[in-house]
Order: sequence, then C-alpha cells, then structure tokens
Amino acid sequence: FDAHALPKIDQMGELGRGGPFYAETLERKEWDPDGSPMLAPIERVVLIRRLREVIAQVGFSRFDAASTDEKGELDMGVERASLDLEITWLPAVEHRGEGVFIQLNRAAVDEWREKPNVLDREARLEAGFNAWKAERPKSSRLFPGAPYAMLHSLSHLLLTAIALECGYPASSLRERVFAFDGRYGVLIHTGSSDAEGTLGGLVQAGRRLGRHMRQAQELANLCSNDPICAEHEPDDVHERRFLHGAACHGCVLIAETSCEQRNDLLDRTLVFPTVSASDVAFFSDAAS
Repeated sequence: FDAHALPKIDQMGELGRGGPFYAETLERKEWDPDGSPMLAPIERVVLIRRLREVIAQVGFSRFDAASTDEKGELDMGVERASLDLEITWLPAVEHRGEGVFIQLNRAAVDEWREKPNVLDREARLEAGFNAWKAERPKSSRLFPGAPYAMLHSLSHLLLTAIALECGYPASSLRERVFAFDGRYGVLIHTGSSDAEGTLGGLVQAGRRLGRHMRQAQELANLCSNDPICAEHEPDDVHERRFLHGAACHGCVLIAETSCEQRNDLLDRTLVFPTVSASDVAFFSDAAS
C-alpha cells in the first residue's frame, strides 16, 4: 500500500472510478482549512471511495494468531497448520467498502522517536512485552517499537471518534497500521458483502479530520479510569497487562474484530498528553 501512488490510481483504467479501487488525495485546505498545529505532522489524507477486500482462510494456529504482514513489517513468524496436504482451493469471502488513509510525516515521526523521554517510554513498553513473552517461550512475536504503538493507539482513538458520526457502528470499522521502511500511516476502513459498506459516511469523515482529531484528543487526555489507567506500568506483575501502557476499556480498547492486534500494543500517552505524562506525546503541540 503505497500512499505516494494513490493520487494516480484513478487514472489507471480498471482501477479508476468504475473499478474495485478508487482513491482520492485531498488538498490540505480541505481537511485543514485553519492550519491547525494539531494537524501539522499529518502529511496527507486519502479518501478511498471504493475498496475491495478478499479474506481467505489459509490455515490454523494454536497459540498466537498470525498478524497481518505487509512487506515484512510485524512478521511474528507464526507457523500455521495447513488446511490440507494438497491445497487446490481456499474458502474466502469478498468485501466491498470504503476507507480513509492518514499518512504522517516521516521526519516528524523519526525526530519524535529520538527524544530521550520517548526512548524511555519505549523501553518501558518493551520491558512489559518481554515480561509477556517470558511467560510464552514458544511465542515468536517481536516488539514492534514506539512508532507502531503510537500509530496503533491513534488508530483506535480516531476509529472511536469517527464512529460517532460516520453512520457505521464502531464494530464494523477496521484498521490497518503501516509502520515500516520509514513510512507511517493508518487506514480506517469498512466493508461488507453487500452495498452497506459503501454508503459514503467514512469517506466524508476524512474531510472533517480536524474535528475528529480534537475528539480523539479529548478521549486520550482524560480516561474515566484515570489516574490508574494513565499511570499503569506495562511490566507490572500485579496488573498483568504487559502489552498495555495507558490503555483500558474506558479510553483506547475497542472491539477485537476491529483491531489487527487483538487490543494489544496500545499506549495513548504516545499520542496525546495525559494526566501523568505530557512529554512523550507525538501530538504534544496540539494540547498546548
């Protein structure tokens, strides 16, 4: 999924306006008319008016689910049991839907990641991950790093905010996080086997990104379980929520059917300031 190629897709014949995939890059003045400091790290917003998704069952796993693997990122190395000795066909379902893709500025993410406070927070998240993995010696999962946790948390916050207005229930929205090769972005999409996934509400949400970002900020700044939620330490052996930073059902966690990581690897502290920390947030200028 190359965001830089998206503006050209509607000129590619079969993949154009009448085909299964049609995307449109918005001009900045459409989704950021006031030049908000909150939106400064966002490089582009792409509306995906038509999106075709094919889901096929290729095997089974017992302990860990095989996570989405695109161009090598988040490859957990999970080995699947094959459906048959000789596979000639696979059960699959085709969904048609829509979505909005948000790409962050690479330089902004790289600069943020090198801050001492962010490195310290990343180390604590990794300590929690290592504590989780110590109890599962057969697991092949690897810690994906602070950029992924930040993007994943941003995706959940935006998904919750968008669901209030887009016309789709939150459980029908899904995410796809891109954090590899210096490219950072989030795809929020929906789809169904009939026309209900192409009603247009999610596309229009991209045009109102500024409002949804402010709603996401409100969700992240103060959780109903604060200060307990905000002060949670990932490697706390008593709470045993090793894969969570500041994250709970009152703020960041969503329906597991919508999440590509089953509500793991989340920390809203990395996205917006919270009651316990304001120096590690990627969108820190938005709250000042």
